[in-house]
Amino acid sequence: MNYKYYNNDNFADFSSGRVLYHKPGMPNFPVRLAGEIFCRCLHYTDKKDITLYDPCCGGSYMLTVLGLLNAKTIKNIIASDVSMKSIMFSKSNLALLSEDGLIMRKNQIKQMIDEYNKSSHLDALISVDKFLNIVRSSDIKINVDTFEADILAPDILKNKNFKADIVITDVPYGNLASWSDKNSVAINILLENLLPILSDKSVVAIIADKSQKFNNEKYVRLEKFKVGKRQICILKLKNSYDG
Repeated sequence: MNYKYYNNDNFADFSSGRVLYHKPGMPNFPVRLAGEIFCRCLHYTDKKDITLYDPCCGGSYMLTVLGLLNAKTIKNIIASDVSMKSIMFSKSNLALLSEDGLIMRKNQIKQMIDEYNKSSHLDALISVDKFLNIVRSSDIKINVDTFEADILAPDILKNKNFKADIVITDVPYGNLASWSDKNSVAINILLENLLPILSDKSVVAIIADKSQKFNNEKYVRLEKFKVGKRQICILKLKNSYDG
């Protein structure tokens, strides 16, 4: 794959469990790829102060990474998941987008240094200070909202009072995550259920396993590319596409 926006830099600061919280069974996501997908989506919208939404957020590792990488671009991050356990864990990671959350995490790391004095904890202390510099130097504060929701349930977003400028979601596949509904057209249902929170300028990125097939006639595909086992489709509502 040809990366347009992100070089192959060292993203060790974002390693799961270093500063960002990690829990067994919670999927992570390649940092460079996450940033690349976000920037490609951003290319297709002229909106500023982006509202970013993930309906299958898991522990919100990817959302937290994107918030830190794009602290001056993203204004709102909204996360939902079918699992309340995931939502509770998601809140811990998304709190790292605030100064208070990072200071709390820094104190936890300092305590681990006092108890164990591991080099990994010393590295984490350096990383958390980098994140604090990002958050303190940002022009806007990222607002965060989380809620429990099965994105495959009928009308699940019908009464939500937000519009997402960008939706990025790594849909369930593989051993670490699975759909609550085994329906083979789950992604098409997801795309249908997103409609109430989309505007004519919204961009949707679906990250799926190569074997997962989907096609919703209400969307037009802007890009499709593959990275390893993943396929990424960037979509927009068909009635808003000007070609």
